[in-house]
Amino acid sequence: MLDEISGAAVFTGERSRAGYRLNRMAMSLTDPANREAFVADETGYLRGIGLNDVEADLVRRRDWKGMIEAGGNIYLIIKIAGALGIALYEVGAHTAGMSLEQFMAQRKGR
Repeated sequence: MLDEISGAAVFTGERSRAGYRLNRMAMSLTDPANREAFVADETGYLRGIGLNDVEADLVRRRDWKGMIEAGGNIYLIIKIAGALGIALYEVGAHTAGMSLEQFMAQRKGR
């Protein structure tokens, strides 16, 4: 089974199971009250929702690529970024291993 395409992790059933807690936490941020609680006390929120130490560390370090590799679904991980006011392009640059300036310079139409 192919688990990587052009260096990007493929979201497989195995990755989905591995990232269940992380994805559940990210999905919880669709509720405005949960976003507020997360921003007010990130560590408490992560602990309260059941993330393990490794998952919580990925979130606290804003390691978007690490979250994806740990089974995070990119569409849900973006909810974490959004709750923190982090732009989609910043997440894209991080996952590509580039600065935001490098990432933006390679965008088509720029």
